[in-house]
Amino acid sequence: METNSADNLARLYGELFVLLQQEEKLRQETERKLEKAKAVIDPRKQFNNWLKTNSGQTWKRKQFELQGSMCAACKTSLRFEDAVVHHVLPLKDFGSAANKPENFKLLHPGCNLAIGTKIVDF
Repeated sequence: METNSADNLARLYGELFVLLQQEEKLRQETERKLEKAKAVIDPRKQFNNWLKTNSGQTWKRKQFELQGSMCAACKTSLRFEDAVVHHVLPLKDFGSAANKPENFKLLHPGCNLAIGTKIVDF
């Protein structure tokens, strides 16, 4: 009888070990999928990817002309190569809703850093 109990206990421990390994694999797979999902829906990455597209570059060129080659913040001359896109409504507070061209202005890099995530009326 004791041998049977010992065998059953050994078998149960073996099954438990297998289940724990499977659970760990599932946990790791879930973490990988969550990281992948975060990368897909990350508003900053969405914005950066859009800005690299023809559509993003076309918008930037048109906005540059619309602003008269001037920084929207300090109203001084701005070179196209130096212009950075500023989110009027901050990306950190508004997420994907802030990723709309009507929410963008072109600024000097320093002006953009000085404003940061404050909401400024241009």
